[in-house]
Amino acid sequence: MQQLLKTIQSSYSALPQAQKAVAEYIVDHYQDIPFLSVTSMAKEIGVSDTTIIKYCMQLGFSGFGDFKRTVTEYVQTQSNWHDRLEQHLTEIEDQDVYSKVYHSEIGNIKNTLESDLNRQNYDRLLNSLDQAENIYIMGFRSSSILARFLSLSLGQLGYRTYPITPEAGDYYELACRMTPKDLLISISFSRYMSDAVIIAEAAAKNGVPHVAFADTMLSPVAAHSDYSFICAVESYNNAPSLAGGFVLISTILTGCAQRHPEKAKSYMLQVEEFLGGHGLLYPLQPREQ
Repeated sequence: MQQLLKTIQSSYSALPQAQKAVAEYIVDHYQDIPFLSVTSMAKEIGVSDTTIIKYCMQLGFSGFGDFKRTVTEYVQTQSNWHDRLEQHLTEIEDQDVYSKVYHSEIGNIKNTLESDLNRQNYDRLLNSLDQAENIYIMGFRSSSILARFLSLSLGQLGYRTYPITPEAGDYYELACRMTPKDLLISISFSRYMSDAVIIAEAAAKNGVPHVAFADTMLSPVAAHSDYSFICAVESYNNAPSLAGGFVLISTILTGCAQRHPEKAKSYMLQVEEFLGGHGLLYPLQPREQ
């Protein structure tokens, strides 16, 4: 599916208008495709059946049926964590779970950091962070863990951050404050929350720069971003792995500190002096010899 998306993106600008509409629909509504016939999809987009069939063939498929089967297989494996958990538990039934999970997580980290797309967008994100007046970091369900961590850690480096997470209260009102001078960072993995898609759509409509951390470029949240990072999230339990995302965030935080070492050191010293001055840090006791 990643190769399919790359093909769609690389050829998009040269497509006729009708085929551009088909390409946009595939990226934005791929989860609906398994339930559509070519005729119903054509009606949704406002093009002819022939336009869709020809475009599927341009993408390397024998026709719409072949294309639909590929997308359906992807949706089935990505969208239902209950089925994936059952499949994975069956797979590792008699195996060494410790070693299996260890190698899986190492693979997630490796695949995330070795992604050409992520490496290409790394410096671009550091520039975006420097240019933003305010940085809004969005994440729901398990993704909120990464969002809170990134928001807290960037804040400790002196950036003005606002988490858009479930505990933020009225996060829709918070999202309405975003302007084109700000930056939205969204973190969203399958199954995607409608709240995240709604906020991403609003940000795009209002001209807010948006960077997405997603599990696939076909993510409905990433579809509304200016550019994206892809995190490998393969997992043997009931939630997507966050290992790749944490390590990717670690490289971003280190890059920010490297760019502005005096700012980072000054702000961290200010925080430590405040906490220490108010007795908020647990005092270290010398060990008895």
